[in-house]
Amino acid sequence: MLCTAPPCLSDELICFDKQYVAFFRMINIPTSILCRLGARSSISRSFGTSVVTKSEAKTPIQKFGWEYLMKQRAKSRPIAPHLTIYQPQLTWMLSGFHRISGCVMAGTLLVGGIGFAVLPLDFTTFIEYIRGWNLPCAVTAVFKYIIAFPIIFHTLNGIRFLGFDLAKGVDNIGQVYKSGWLVFGVSAVIALAIVINSCQNKNKAVKTA
Repeated sequence: MLCTAPPCLSDELICFDKQYVAFFRMINIPTSILCRLGARSSISRSFGTSVVTKSEAKTPIQKFGWEYLMKQRAKSRPIAPHLTIYQPQLTWMLSGFHRISGCVMAGTLLVGGIGFAVLPLDFTTFIEYIRGWNLPCAVTAVFKYIIAFPIIFHTLNGIRFLGFDLAKGVDNIGQVYKSGWLVFGVSAVIALAIVINSCQNKNKAVKTA
C-alpha cells in the first residue's frame, strides 16, 4: 500500500495499492482527482463504521428504536413483517404459487429421475403397478388433477410473465388481475378436461376388455 496526503486533505492519508499508484502516475492523474477519491474514501469509512448496537446507541432516536425492537421481541412479535400481515391478493398469491409449483415439479423430476435410475424399477413398471390396484376413477381423478393443474398453470403463467417482461398487460392493475384470473381459470378447465378424458378412455378400455 502507498499512502499520500494531497494538499486538499493535508490532515488525512489516502491509501492506494501500488498497482493503482503506478497507473495514476502513468496517466498523470491530477491532484484534484485524488482529493475527490480521498473524500469518497473517508465518507465510505464513516458509513462502514456507523452500525449501531445496543452499547453504541447514543442519540435519542437510536435509543428509542432499540427499545422499541426489544419490546416487540418481548411480545413475541416478528421483527420483520411476514406473509401473515399482508392482505391476500391475487397478484402475490399467483406469483407465489408459480414459484412453489415450479419447485415441486423440479423436485419431483429430480427425485423421480434419481429413484428410477438407482432402483430396480422403471417408470412404465411403476405405472402398471399402480394400475394393478384397480382404483376407481373418482380416486385416480383427484390425483391426476393435482398433477395436471400445477403443470398447466405453471406453463400458462410462465407465458404470462414473459408478456410482463415485454411490458404487455401491465398498463394498469386491472389488466394484471384479468390476466391472472384468465390463467387460473383456463388452467383449471384444461386440467379438468384432461382428467375427464382420461376417465372416459379408462371406461372404454374396460368395456372393450
